[in-house]
Amino acid sequence: MRTRTKAVNIGHLLIIIFMAAIMVCSFFPFVWMILNSFRTINELYMNPLDIPKNFDFSVFARAWGKAHFDFAIRNTVFLTVITTTLIVSLSSFAAYPLARMRFRGRGFLYMFIISGQIVSAQIILIPLFVLFRNLQLLGNLWSVILAVSAGGIPFSTLLFVNAFKEIPREIDDSTEIDGCSRLQYFFKILIPLTMPIFASVIIFQALGIWNEYLLSLTFLNRADSRTITLELKNFFGAYQSDWPGAFAALSMTVLPILVLYLFLQKYFIKGLTAGAVKG
Repeated sequence: MRTRTKAVNIGHLLIIIFMAAIMVCSFFPFVWMILNSFRTINELYMNPLDIPKNFDFSVFARAWGKAHFDFAIRNTVFLTVITTTLIVSLSSFAAYPLARMRFRGRGFLYMFIISGQIVSAQIILIPLFVLFRNLQLLGNLWSVILAVSAGGIPFSTLLFVNAFKEIPREIDDSTEIDGCSRLQYFFKILIPLTMPIFASVIIFQALGIWNEYLLSLTFLNRADSRTITLELKNFFGAYQSDWPGAFAALSMTVLPILVLYLFLQKYFIKGLTAGAVKG
């Protein structure tokens, strides 16, 4: 019995060591990025893993000005909030009848929506450019908002449908007997019961939108409409690169999305699991 207990303790210790190693590997790039913000270029090339000799926070102010964060972060926040709201709203509204109602053509409609996942942005980039040029939306954030929203709806709908299917049908019957309308049922019953999947979709989509580059580079041809990812190129020139400034800008770029993840982290894993169990 004592030998078995000892073996169990060793097993738990190995698991703890393994999880600690994973945590260190996960946090190391973020810590390394912040530390490199305080190094000079010579220090960075000589020993990139060393502790900085001076912690001069003025590099963040310099990076803020060089990346034009005063309007770039405003554009990025607007793009992320509006696009994420559109994706979550439209995909959840579409998933509700697909998961909770029975009507002719439901299966075909469901497959038609989720088949949008096979369409990559690179394939439709030129047609979208021509379309937005004809609509006079080039240089406008709404061009990226519409394109990214269309690309994010299929996968989000898939997650919402799978999550909504797990709600017992008896709840539908009881709320209908109580006189609850479908709209009231959606907002007062369905959303609170599936809050983890909403949090997961918000984090997943917001992360991708915050880091979006290809569509922004193609459609946002005005200087005042550029996002953070486009402004990061200001740190890299033909003959010299400002690596400390780039790392400082990247640190400030990562911070908002990290705060969002920490705020919704308790729902994230649970929501992804709930949305992937049933098909």
